[in-house]
Amino acid sequence: MPSLFLSSIRMLVAGMFLAAVVSPVQSAVANEKTQTLLKVHNWKTSVALGNRYLKQQSLMATRDALARLGRERDLGKSWKPGNMYFDAAEKAVSARLLDSVQTEWTSGQWMAAEWDQIAESSFTEGEMNALLAHFATEVGQKQAKIIDHTVAFHVGGVYTMSGKLIQDYPGTAEEQKTLTYVWDEEERETRFSIAAHENVDGQRFALSPLGAKYQRTLIIKVTGVINAQLDRVAAGLPEKATSNLALAEPFVTNYRADASK
Repeated sequence: MPSLFLSSIRMLVAGMFLAAVVSPVQSAVANEKTQTLLKVHNWKTSVALGNRYLKQQSLMATRDALARLGRERDLGKSWKPGNMYFDAAEKAVSARLLDSVQTEWTSGQWMAAEWDQIAESSFTEGEMNALLAHFATEVGQKQAKIIDHTVAFHVGGVYTMSGKLIQDYPGTAEEQKTLTYVWDEEERETRFSIAAHENVDGQRFALSPLGAKYQRTLIIKVTGVINAQLDRVAAGLPEKATSNLALAEPFVTNYRADASK
């Protein structure tokens, strides 16, 4: 028995060593597959939704910080949006916040790690291979757009139904226009024939266990990680606005000089 026990231990250690040797190669292959699958999708509408929301939150954080500065410095009631010095200060401070939004949100760099975790925890190697093969087809590419648009619909629903996305918020007209255009464009791209003889492959995938699993996984999990990232970025904006208030100083000086005339 002791010898059998020792043999088992040796085999276990040897297996762990072999796994450690093979693991980096397997990991690289798995990572390549997950990133290839990620490229199938285009989250442009979700990104546009986030850009619209984060522009609103950037301006809101900046205006709150400048209003607080006005109270602390006794700048008076004229220090508010619409005053040319306030507006110039707002532009300078909010530009820094929007730079961070570009890095932390719009660039999409944050998605790769999140996607790896979703894909590797949700799909087997065989399922990954089947998904890659399907989405390489014309029908698969169309269905990817449908999934992308469905995710965007759920992302948008979270922020509109909760009242977080404020309609016609001053300063967000450009982002709203872009969002409307991108949304309508993607909606048109998702249209397809439901006739059985024209879309047999599409219906087969959509009704298959893997197709249903993939759609369900993305709609729930990707929507969740997108909303979580938006909330993280938005939560950091007030502090960024405060830390960049030094950029408002030249405009405060000019405001006071003009007011003293």
